[in-house]
Order: sequence, then C-alpha cells, then structure tokens
Amino acid sequence: MINRRLETERNRAEAAYQYADKGVKKYGKKTSGQQADGGEGCDENYKSIVAKLPSRILNNGLGVTVAFHFSKSKDKQGQETVYGYVCEQLREWLDMLHYVQSKNIAEFARDVVALPAADSRAVTNEALAFLTWLRRFTDGLSAQGSKSNDKSGSDGSTGES
Repeated sequence: MINRRLETERNRAEAAYQYADKGVKKYGKKTSGQQADGGEGCDENYKSIVAKLPSRILNNGLGVTVAFHFSKSKDKQGQETVYGYVCEQLREWLDMLHYVQSKNIAEFARDVVALPAADSRAVTNEALAFLTWLRRFTDGLSAQGSKSNDKSGSDGSTGES
C-alpha cells in the first residue's frame, strides 16, 4: 500500500514538474505591450493562476472553477489564454489517470460538472494533490528564472567579469 502511494506521489511530482516547466516558459512573464494570457486588462501570469487555482477549487468547487477557466480559455482573437492552458494541463493529468475522459476543455468542463458527488470528491482530491506539486515547481522555476534575469544588466551583460 505504501509503495503504491509513494509511486502515485512520485508520478504526480514528475508530471507536475514537466507541466510547470512548460507553463513557466510559455506564460511565465508578460511581454511588453501584451498581457501574459493574451487578454486585455489582465496582468496575471502562469504562476499567479496556478497559485490561485487550489483556493478557487476549495472555495467554489471543482466544477465551478473549471467552468470559470473554460470561460476565460480563449481571448477575443480566439487564442489560448493562460487560464485555458492551466485548465488543459489539469485535464490532461486527470485524463491520464482515467478520472475524467475528455478530449478538450469544453468536454472536461461538461464532464466535471456532471460527476456524481462521490466521484467529484475523488477527482477534486486528486486535482488538489496534483496542483500542490504544480504550484511548488512553478514557484521554484519562476524564482530560478527571475534570478537569472536579475543577473543581466540593462546592457545585456551578465554582470560577471
């Protein structure tokens, strides 16, 4: 039993690291003139969305939170936003574990809302366990990225002699 639990935790951690690395690289910083999620008036990046997601789930429930992310998954030009990206990562993880079988965020939102109460609790617990790892790795990778940016001066030098 303990070995199975440890293996599950290790798998969560490995997957979360991969997702965090991709997310930080893609949405870790805002670019000048463009918001991190491609949306207008939103200054949230990948790290802040990942950090808020567990508390949103605990306060509002998984179904409502997924529906919220689904509603913000595309910008006005139809491009994927950071909300959609994070929701897609969660969908992929839960799909890999066969908790929810869905091909896209729309199906994921529909399926999560339709889950029976007992299944909803199990899926919510797994989502929160996964998001704990995702948040840890996102924080670490973001801090690592900002430290490397702090070393470079405004002239592009690394500050090393």
